[in-house]
Amino acid sequence: MQLLEKKEINLTPIFLMGNAVLLVLLLLIQVINFARIGKVAESKMPTLVELADGSSIRVSPIDNDERTPAAITYFVGQTMTGLLSWTVIPKSDDLNPDPAKKAVLDAGVQVGDKKITTNVWVSGFALSEDFRSDFLEELGNLTPVDVFNGTTQSVLAVRYFSEPQKLAQGKWSIDMVANLVVFQGSNQVGRAIAFNKTIFVRAIDTPAPPANSASIQRIAYSVRKAGLEIYKMQDLEIAK
Repeated sequence: MQLLEKKEINLTPIFLMGNAVLLVLLLLIQVINFARIGKVAESKMPTLVELADGSSIRVSPIDNDERTPAAITYFVGQTMTGLLSWTVIPKSDDLNPDPAKKAVLDAGVQVGDKKITTNVWVSGFALSEDFRSDFLEELGNLTPVDVFNGTTQSVLAVRYFSEPQKLAQGKWSIDMVANLVVFQGSNQVGRAIAFNKTIFVRAIDTPAPPANSASIQRIAYSVRKAGLEIYKMQDLEIAK
């Protein structure tokens, strides 16, 4: 006669408890993942920003050394137009309303032994410091003397911008096909000079606006607040 009977162990409750614990852990992991996805999506969503004039725009956050292709193209277009559109005649809204007083032409800015217009000098702050001086002197050599008596003007007519090509983190190149159109005297048609360049751009930190609104620093800030600068140009070879 067997004194002790073998008792069968029921493993079903243990299995069910383990399964329940596993399900709880999986649920927690899912909740954490959804929370992370939500934060990423929220960080990439456009944010409404109100400007000083009361208007509002939507902005999206990007890395400090990243720029959108549209921002790069706009910056290069604005800068090159400013550098190569030469005139000393005041704009119509700058002309003195008093007919007894003659409008004062821009005297220009001296660079080396030549001069450039003040607007070109201002646009030059979009160039890197190791490139700016030499390029402005080159523009001084190209600027006709008659610009400063108001009989000659020029305008940059851009025909094409390529898609910006990323060279490295925070650096891009963009091709520009354009004509520098020079108007002399009574010639209203103008003389077109091909100006085709590959332009190299890099991201920079935007400086804080200076307190003195009349300072050169504020002029430089107004140009460099885009967070970009041109540091090199080279001739663009166009296949015929």
